[in-house]
Amino acid sequence: MPLLRRRPQIQLYTPRVVVPERLFVARVVLRCHEPVPLDFVDIELRGVVEPFQADSEFGTTHKPRVFLRRRARVREAGRLDVGEHHASVTFQLPAGAPVSYVGASYRIAYTYHVHASVPWWPDARAEFVALVESAPPLASSPPATRVFASGPAQGTAPQFELSLGTNVVGPGESLRGAIALANTRHHAYGQATLALVAFESTDSFLGRTVRQHEVCRWTLPADRLRDAESLAFSLQLPTDLVAGFDHGGVALSWYLHARVDVPRARDPEVWIALTVVGRRESALVEEHAPLAVGTRRVEALWREVAARSGLAWEAGAMHGALAGARLRISREHVDGRGAVAVARLSVPDLGLGLTLVAGRIVSRDMSQATCLEEHVGKLLQLRPPSAATDHGLVFAVDDSGRDAGQLQRFVEEVKAVAVALAAAREAIPAPAVMAALVPAWERAAGRLGGRLQRGGMAIAGSFDGLPVAVRTEWDGPGRPRRTVFEVRPAVAIDRRHHLVWRADDGSAPVSELPLAPLCAGASEVEIDGAAIRLALDAPLADPLAHLDRLAALVVVGKHVEGRRGHYR
Repeated sequence: MPLLRRRPQIQLYTPRVVVPERLFVARVVLRCHEPVPLDFVDIELRGVVEPFQADSEFGTTHKPRVFLRRRARVREAGRLDVGEHHASVTFQLPAGAPVSYVGASYRIAYTYHVHASVPWWPDARAEFVALVESAPPLASSPPATRVFASGPAQGTAPQFELSLGTNVVGPGESLRGAIALANTRHHAYGQATLALVAFESTDSFLGRTVRQHEVCRWTLPADRLRDAESLAFSLQLPTDLVAGFDHGGVALSWYLHARVDVPRARDPEVWIALTVVGRRESALVEEHAPLAVGTRRVEALWREVAARSGLAWEAGAMHGALAGARLRISREHVDGRGAVAVARLSVPDLGLGLTLVAGRIVSRDMSQATCLEEHVGKLLQLRPPSAATDHGLVFAVDDSGRDAGQLQRFVEEVKAVAVALAAAREAIPAPAVMAALVPAWERAAGRLGGRLQRGGMAIAGSFDGLPVAVRTEWDGPGRPRRTVFEVRPAVAIDRRHHLVWRADDGSAPVSELPLAPLCAGASEVEIDGAAIRLALDAPLADPLAHLDRLAALVVVGKHVEGRRGHYR
C-alpha cells in the first residue's frame, strides 16, 4: 500500500424533494482509485435553524442551531477494493417537521453529511443539500364560510367587510375575495391595502419572539365604492410560499392583513389567518367564489329562495340534486354587469359533442340535435345558456339582490331544463353512422354489467372484478375517430410503467408488464397513473368480438395491483 493514501470519492443519491412522514432512501457511492481501509461510513440528515440577528458592528450574524438529526451507519470497518461501493439507508422525517425556508428572521436548512473514517489518515467527508417540502394535499381547498368585518355594524365609524373564496391556499394559486365599505356618506375612504404577512417565531431563554414579515402587498381602488357596494379581487400568491409549522423551537404562520385608508380617522383593518398547504396537482386547484358582502339582506333573500326551491344553502350558494344532475347557483360579480346569479347545471356525460354557437346549442349529429331540440329547445329559448358542454350548462342573470321573485323564476327555469335533459338522455338515438351497431353494443353492455350510453356510443362496466370502459371517440366533423378500451386498477400505476406506444413505433415496448397482447392490432396503447388504454380503429362493429383484448387489459391491470407473478 502506498505511503500516501487517497481517500475515496463520495457521491450521494437521494430524492429531489423530501416530505415529512414519508420514508425515502439515501444511497452512498464510494469510488476508490486504490484499496482503502475504513473504520466506518456514516450518513447524517441534519436540520438547522439559523436565526438572523442584527449586530451593530458586524451587520447580520447567523447562529445556527441543530433541531433535528437522523444518523445511520451504512458500513462497518473493512477494506474497500478499487472500484465503486454502494450502501443505502432509509430515513423518515417526523410529523410536523418544518420545510426548507428562508425568511426575515431565520433560515431553515437541511443537509446530508457523509463521513467515511480512514484510520491514521484524514477522513473523507462530504456535505449535500436536502430540500424538504410539504406533502401535496389530496383534496381541493374547502370554501370559506364567513365574512370578516373590521368592527361591529353599528354607528358611523369607518367599517368594511371582506370575504375570501377560501382561506386554505397553496403556492402560486389565486386567492379570490370581495370587499365592501360601510358609512361612505360619513367618510372619504382611500385605497384598500391587502398584505400577505408571515409571523416568524423563535424560542430563546427569554421566551418566544414573534416577528412580522410582509411578503407581498396589493392595493385596491376602494375609494370608488359606494355604500354596501362590493369590489371583487383576485390575488396571485407567491410561487415560493411554504406551509406553516411549529417544530424545534421555530414556528411559521400566515395572515392576510386588510386595511382601508381613512383620512382624519383610525384606519379599519382585519387580520385573517390563512392555512398554507403544499403544492397541489393542477386538477385540485379551484378558485372558490367568495361570499357576497355589503348587505345581510342579500344572504337572507338567497336563503329564502333556496328553501322555496327545495335546494340547500351552504357556503354562499344554493345547491342540490335533481333528475340525475347537480345544480349550483351562486352570486358573482362581473365587470360591467355588477352582481350576477350564475347557475351551473352539471350532468353525466351526454356524449353529443355539445357546443354553443351564436347562442344556440349544436351537436355533431343531426338526429341527436333534433331530439335534443324537441326536449329542451323551448326552455333554452326562454333561458338561453351562456356556456354548454357534454357535462353541463351554465346560465346567468343580473341580480340586484332585492328581487326574490326574479331569482325564484330563474331557479325554476334552470330546474326545468335539468328535468328535460334527463328525459332527452333516455330518448337520444345513437349517431346515424353507428345506429345499426346498437344491438351488438347493447349485448356487450349487458355482458359487462353496464349500460350503453347511446349518445356517444360508450359503455362503463366491469370485467373480472376491475372497472372497464369501451367508448367511441369522435373528430370535429362528427366521424368516429377511434374506439378506446380502458381498465382502471384499484391502485395508482407506478410512474415507471407510464408510456404511450403507437403502431408506427413497431414492436411492443419493453416493459415489466405483459403488453404484447395489447399492442397486436392496436393503433395505440397508453398507460398513465390511473388507467391502461388501447385504441382501435372506429367504428367498432361489436365490442364482444374483442373480448380477448379486454381480458388482456385486465391481466395487465391485475399485474399492476400485485395480483400476478412477481408483483405479489
